[in-house]
Amino acid sequence: MAKIGTIWDRAVDFVRDHAGELMPVLLVTQFAVPALSGSLNGVRADATGGMAALLGVLSLVTAAVSLWGALYLVAFSAQPNGQEQHRVALSLARTRFLPMIGVSIVLMAILAVLAIPGVVLAVASGFDFTSVMNGVPPQPSEIGKLGFALLYFFVLALFLLWVSARLLPINAVVAHERRGVGAIGRAFAVTRGMTFKLIGVLILYGIVAGVAVSAAQFVVGGLIGLFTANGGGLSPAIIAGAFAVAAVSAALALYQSAFVGKLYREVVGQQDDAAVFA
Repeated sequence: MAKIGTIWDRAVDFVRDHAGELMPVLLVTQFAVPALSGSLNGVRADATGGMAALLGVLSLVTAAVSLWGALYLVAFSAQPNGQEQHRVALSLARTRFLPMIGVSIVLMAILAVLAIPGVVLAVASGFDFTSVMNGVPPQPSEIGKLGFALLYFFVLALFLLWVSARLLPINAVVAHERRGVGAIGRAFAVTRGMTFKLIGVLILYGIVAGVAVSAAQFVVGGLIGLFTANGGGLSPAIIAGAFAVAAVSAALALYQSAFVGKLYREVVGQQDDAAVFA
């Protein structure tokens, strides 16, 4: 298998060669829709009743649109090198979207089940959650009560990092191998022997994304906030920050998806998927 650096170079070449075809879907699904949704964060914080429900639906729609866009980007980049076609990616994203939603729901359900022991430990610890919810800072002795719960969640976080590395190509598996829940096991098989390298990639990506997104939010939002009046939930600072974050996130999503697609293609080879996985 090629080195991670080589795969990254192929991802960059793919983005350069197909930028014109990628941009429309990227701009709509990874930038415009998330930016519009993020612009309503100020309104969302104070919303109640019907407005809260409407904004909740909007959040679900945003997540679905972003998931479809991510599936398209990976389906495009995961085609055999030099044979990537926009129309094939659109077809795969359309036909494999519902299976991708199903797989995502299963993974979220598993995550929720894994979190239950930690929640039980926290509730049984005697920690005064009511005071914290009322704005009273917890004392060190009070925080100490959460010792076992915090330890559990720390171990769970390490486990989830390992799982995330093993599941990195799951979108490509769902798209190109026509799998449903079975894509989970297949993704583990695809990434066998690469765990620590992929964990390193995820940590590096997390650092870069965290710094870039934070800088975009605070620098752009802060600068706009200095020169504009507070408009409440729809303040210019919140809107500008949301658009800046969406722009950075879209760029990161593009290169992340391209890398995942090329990683998958490197592992499975350059065969004709239609013949192999039909």
